Amino acid sequence: MTKLYHYVPKGSNALTVGLLSFAKNPNADISYYFKRSGAKTHAGIVKWMEGCFKGRSRGIRLLIEPLQYTKRTPNIKAFIEGADLLEVNVSAMEKDGLIDAIYVSPSWLEQKPENESDELLCKISDLSQVDFTPNDYSILDDEKGWRFAFMRYYLFVIKGGVIPPKYLKVIK
Repeated sequence: MTKLYHYVPKGSNALTVGLLSFAKNPNADISYYFKRSGAKTHAGIVKWMEGCFKGRSRGIRLLIEPLQYTKRTPNIKAFIEGADLLEVNVSAMEKDGLIDAIYVSPSWLEQKPENESDELLCKISDLSQVDFTPNDYSILDDEKGWRFAFMRYYLFVIKGGVIPPKYLKVIK
Protein backbone atom coordinates (compact mmCIF):
# COMPACT_ATOMS: atom_id res chain seq x y z
CA MET A 1 0.00 0.00 0.00
CA THR A 2 1.49 3.33 -1.07
CA LYS A 3 0.97 6.23 1.28
CA LEU A 4 2.13 9.82 0.83
CA TYR A 5 1.72 12.90 3.01
CA HIS A 6 0.16 16.34 2.97
CA TYR A 7 -0.05 19.09 5.58
CA VAL A 8 -3.23 21.05 6.29
CA PRO A 9 -3.79 23.86 8.80
CA LYS A 10 -4.78 22.61 12.26
CA GLY A 11 -8.55 22.39 12.49
CA SER A 12 -8.95 21.99 8.72
CA ASN A 13 -12.14 20.43 7.41
CA ALA A 14 -10.21 18.05 5.11
CA LEU A 15 -11.55 15.00 6.95
CA THR A 16 -15.12 16.06 6.19
CA VAL A 17 -14.90 17.76 2.76
CA GLY A 18 -11.71 16.21 1.42
CA LEU A 19 -8.38 17.62 0.34
CA LEU A 20 -9.06 20.38 -2.17
CA SER A 21 -6.95 21.21 -5.21
CA PHE A 22 -6.30 24.84 -6.09
CA ALA A 23 -9.19 24.80 -8.60
CA LYS A 24 -11.63 23.62 -5.93
CA ASN A 25 -10.42 25.97 -3.19
CA PRO A 26 -11.62 29.55 -3.77
CA ASN A 27 -10.01 30.50 -0.43
CA ALA A 28 -6.52 29.37 -1.50
CA ASP A 29 -3.66 31.82 -1.01
CA ILE A 30 -3.22 33.19 -4.51
CA SER A 31 -0.30 35.52 -3.73
CA TYR A 32 2.24 32.75 -4.41
CA TYR A 33 1.12 32.67 -8.05
CA PHE A 34 0.91 36.43 -8.84
CA LYS A 35 4.40 36.77 -10.30
CA ARG A 36 4.42 33.41 -12.07
CA SER A 37 0.98 33.70 -13.65
CA GLY A 38 0.52 37.43 -14.16
CA ALA A 39 -3.05 36.89 -12.91
CA LYS A 40 -4.58 38.61 -9.90
CA THR A 41 -7.67 36.45 -9.30
CA HIS A 42 -8.32 32.84 -8.40
CA ALA A 43 -10.07 32.26 -11.76
CA GLY A 44 -7.17 33.87 -13.62
CA ILE A 45 -4.63 31.65 -11.88
CA VAL A 46 -6.72 28.53 -12.57
CA LYS A 47 -6.75 29.53 -16.26
CA TRP A 48 -2.97 30.04 -16.21
CA MET A 49 -2.44 26.66 -14.52
CA GLU A 50 -4.54 24.91 -17.14
CA GLY A 51 -2.39 26.64 -19.77
CA CYS A 52 0.68 24.98 -18.23
CA PHE A 53 -0.84 21.53 -18.79
CA LYS A 54 -4.31 20.00 -18.65
CA GLY A 55 -5.34 19.25 -15.09
CA ARG A 56 -2.64 21.38 -13.40
CA SER A 57 -5.25 23.28 -11.39
CA ARG A 58 -6.61 19.96 -10.05
CA GLY A 59 -3.18 18.94 -8.80
CA ILE A 60 -2.46 18.29 -5.14
CA ARG A 61 1.11 18.17 -3.85
CA LEU A 62 2.05 15.09 -1.86
CA LEU A 63 5.27 14.39 0.01
CA ILE A 64 7.12 11.09 0.26
CA GLU A 65 7.72 11.56 3.98
CA PRO A 66 6.83 13.88 6.85
CA LEU A 67 8.86 17.08 6.73
CA GLN A 68 11.94 17.47 8.90
CA TYR A 69 13.52 20.67 10.15
CA THR A 70 16.91 21.79 11.34
CA LYS A 71 18.16 24.79 13.26
CA ARG A 72 18.45 26.58 9.89
CA THR A 73 14.78 25.97 9.05
CA PRO A 74 12.66 27.55 11.79
CA ASN A 75 10.01 28.39 9.17
CA ILE A 76 9.54 24.70 8.41
CA LYS A 77 9.35 23.98 12.14
CA ALA A 78 6.62 26.65 12.53
CA PHE A 79 4.79 25.27 9.48
CA ILE A 80 4.82 21.73 10.91
CA GLU A 81 3.69 22.90 14.36
CA GLY A 82 0.76 24.83 12.84
CA ALA A 83 -0.46 21.93 10.76
CA ASP A 84 -1.95 18.48 10.88
CA LEU A 85 -0.12 15.80 8.94
CA LEU A 86 -2.35 13.72 6.68
CA GLU A 87 -1.48 10.30 5.40
CA VAL A 88 -2.94 9.84 1.91
CA ASN A 89 -3.68 6.33 0.65
CA VAL A 90 -2.69 6.80 -3.00
CA SER A 91 -2.83 3.04 -3.73
CA ALA A 92 -6.55 3.06 -2.96
CA MET A 93 -7.01 6.24 -5.00
CA GLU A 94 -5.28 4.61 -7.97
CA LYS A 95 -7.40 1.45 -7.61
CA ASP A 96 -10.56 3.57 -7.54
CA GLY A 97 -9.51 5.55 -10.65
CA LEU A 98 -9.14 8.97 -9.03
CA ILE A 99 -5.67 9.76 -10.38
CA ASP A 100 -5.54 11.40 -13.82
CA ALA A 101 -1.77 11.98 -13.84
CA ILE A 102 1.29 12.12 -11.58
CA TYR A 103 4.16 14.59 -11.85
CA VAL A 104 7.40 14.71 -9.89
CA SER A 105 9.08 17.95 -8.91
CA PRO A 106 12.68 16.86 -8.39
CA SER A 107 15.04 18.53 -5.98
CA TRP A 108 17.13 21.24 -7.63
CA LEU A 109 20.07 19.02 -6.67
CA GLU A 110 18.72 16.52 -9.23
CA GLN A 111 17.46 18.91 -11.92
CA LYS A 112 17.03 22.71 -11.84
CA PRO A 113 14.30 24.43 -13.87
CA GLU A 114 15.57 26.37 -16.89
CA ASN A 115 13.20 29.31 -16.42
CA GLU A 116 12.55 31.50 -13.38
CA SER A 117 10.03 29.06 -11.93
CA ASP A 118 10.71 27.47 -8.57
CA GLU A 119 8.92 24.35 -9.73
CA LEU A 120 9.81 21.81 -12.39
CA LEU A 121 7.16 19.18 -13.05
CA CYS A 122 8.01 15.99 -14.96
CA LYS A 123 5.25 13.51 -15.76
CA ILE A 124 5.69 9.93 -14.57
CA SER A 125 3.64 6.95 -15.68
CA ASP A 126 2.32 5.56 -12.39
CA LEU A 127 2.87 4.97 -8.67
CA SER A 128 5.67 2.49 -9.31
CA GLN A 129 7.86 5.44 -10.39
CA VAL A 130 7.50 7.32 -7.09
CA ASP A 131 10.98 7.58 -5.56
CA PHE A 132 10.94 7.07 -1.79
CA THR A 133 14.60 7.95 -1.28
CA PRO A 134 14.56 10.36 1.68
CA ASN A 135 15.09 14.05 0.95
CA ASP A 136 18.30 15.68 2.20
CA TYR A 137 17.04 18.22 4.72
CA SER A 138 20.56 19.34 5.68
CA ILE A 139 20.76 21.60 2.62
CA LEU A 140 17.63 23.58 3.51
CA ASP A 141 18.17 27.09 4.81
CA ASP A 142 15.39 29.62 5.50
CA GLU A 143 17.76 32.59 5.19
CA LYS A 144 18.70 31.56 1.63
CA GLY A 145 15.10 30.72 0.73
CA TRP A 146 16.07 27.09 0.15
CA ARG A 147 13.04 25.06 1.07
CA PHE A 148 10.75 23.16 -1.23
CA ALA A 149 12.99 23.68 -4.27
CA PHE A 150 15.37 21.18 -2.68
CA MET A 151 12.75 18.61 -1.69
CA ARG A 152 11.31 16.13 -4.17
CA TYR A 153 7.55 15.99 -4.10
CA TYR A 154 4.74 14.76 -6.31
CA LEU A 155 1.79 16.53 -7.88
CA PHE A 156 -1.23 14.26 -8.28
CA VAL A 157 -3.83 15.45 -10.78
CA ILE A 158 -7.10 14.30 -9.25
CA LYS A 159 -10.37 13.60 -11.08
CA GLY A 160 -12.80 16.19 -9.75
CA GLY A 161 -9.99 18.05 -7.99
CA VAL A 162 -10.75 16.69 -4.49
CA ILE A 163 -9.21 13.79 -2.59
CA PRO A 164 -12.22 12.44 -0.65
CA PRO A 165 -11.93 12.02 3.12
CA LYS A 166 -11.98 8.21 2.94
CA TYR A 167 -8.39 8.31 1.57
CA LEU A 168 -7.13 10.58 4.36
CA LYS A 169 -5.97 9.91 7.89
CA VAL A 170 -4.56 12.42 10.39
CA ILE A 171 -1.37 10.99 11.82
CA LYS A 172 -0.01 14.01 13.68
